[in-house]
Amino acid sequence: MKSSNFMCRAASWLAIASLGMSLNAATQPGAATNQAWEPLIVHPVKDAATVEMLRAALKEPDPVVRERALEALAIIRDGAQPRRAPTLTPTNLPEALRGTNTLAVIHALRGLDADTARREASTLIALLRRPEAVVQEEAARAIQRGQIVAAGSDLFVRLNDPDEGLRLAACEALASMVDRVPRPELLAGMVRRLETDPSSQVRQVAGLALAALHDAPSRDALVRLLKHDRGVTRASAAAALGAWGDSELAGTLHPLLGDPADLVARNAAHALGQLRNPASKAPLIAAFKTRSSVVLERAAWALGEFKSTEAVPAMIAQLGTTDEVFKVSLVLALGKTGDKQALPPMRQVLQQIVLTNNLPRAREAAFVVLTEARDKVAIPRAIQMVTTPVVPPVPGAGPTFDEDFVRIAGLRYLSTVGDRATGMALLANDRWYVPRGLRAELAETLSKLLGQAYQPVADEDYRRYFVETTTPRAPSALPPLGIVRETRGK
Repeated sequence: MKSSNFMCRAASWLAIASLGMSLNAATQPGAATNQAWEPLIVHPVKDAATVEMLRAALKEPDPVVRERALEALAIIRDGAQPRRAPTLTPTNLPEALRGTNTLAVIHALRGLDADTARREASTLIALLRRPEAVVQEEAARAIQRGQIVAAGSDLFVRLNDPDEGLRLAACEALASMVDRVPRPELLAGMVRRLETDPSSQVRQVAGLALAALHDAPSRDALVRLLKHDRGVTRASAAAALGAWGDSELAGTLHPLLGDPADLVARNAAHALGQLRNPASKAPLIAAFKTRSSVVLERAAWALGEFKSTEAVPAMIAQLGTTDEVFKVSLVLALGKTGDKQALPPMRQVLQQIVLTNNLPRAREAAFVVLTEARDKVAIPRAIQMVTTPVVPPVPGAGPTFDEDFVRIAGLRYLSTVGDRATGMALLANDRWYVPRGLRAELAETLSKLLGQAYQPVADEDYRRYFVETTTPRAPSALPPLGIVRETRGK
């Protein structure tokens, strides 16, 4: 059975949709002939009750409901204001901020720059006390741009508002003024957000605000929150400690690698990669024996940040994964270690193409690693992948070419580690189709490998170009039917 809250929201959506999507034939006399349909209000009188209902909808927590209500109010000319918000100028902007047309107020708030916001500080603080959540949110963002410290007390109150957008705007505004608002009150407000707020965005901003405070009470609060009952609170606190920048805090995060919640362990692994304390290598390597790929993806990234050669065997053992995001992270982390024993597995990634688990992003990452390592062993495979269908066929069909971005990565690899012989090998396969997305990269690669500007010409047998040129080509007469003219350079 659906909750009453859900039913109320559904009713709000239905009411606003019915008001905003019907046609008022009285205002569109030509609609019957030219089909110039326009969303108008169905209410024939457009009376005060309609306006009152729509203005009440501006307090709804759902931002889409608020936007629809704003559109409806604009169409029925809320109060005596024009139907559309007027063009704002320095002259009429103060009047728009103080007007009764909610849509005009919103447009004015969104158009305020920092200097104007400071001049209108008293008006912005007053708008924070308007009943519409959308007005309060835009006022909070204008206050942030103007760095209006006098609005601090009102912003602290808005941290507890039911509306997520307003809480986020207030949190960001306070965080931007971290050195100018009362520190004890800011500390208490941000800790409260971490402890209770259901929004991940609000918790993230609150954690970063504590990291910006960067004092002992803030650090102690974050360490304490690592043991909070709520998993999302522990995860947000771990992310904030990663941004703190003190490698000595890594020890407080090690136990979270064994946290039953994957999100907590994942954020802890990411934070350890940011803090880069060498003591974190062993716990991260140990996590490879027990955690899921969701956690190990970040653990692999962290070990890559450490350039940990000790972790190479553990990471190579996981390369058989079918989780593409995890595999890409493993490949890139192995490349960061600089360990030569990681190169043969990279070449194997290029060889192992399974139709059901294609994982093309992993092959792209392998080309990146082999390019940075200047490894020439994979040149034949790269030429094959660029010029030949290598993806296994589906039943009843033939093999297909790899993804364009993989082939582009292969061309960049060949351009970096190849030589003239490599370029000639690419030219030897001159009958393979070059899609539009590869043509510029192919021209650049061949120009570099052959040591001269590559200017391909049309293959008149197949009526196609190896690469598009940006300069116009003089037209030439085609030979008579049955005669093939040789146009490709020797």
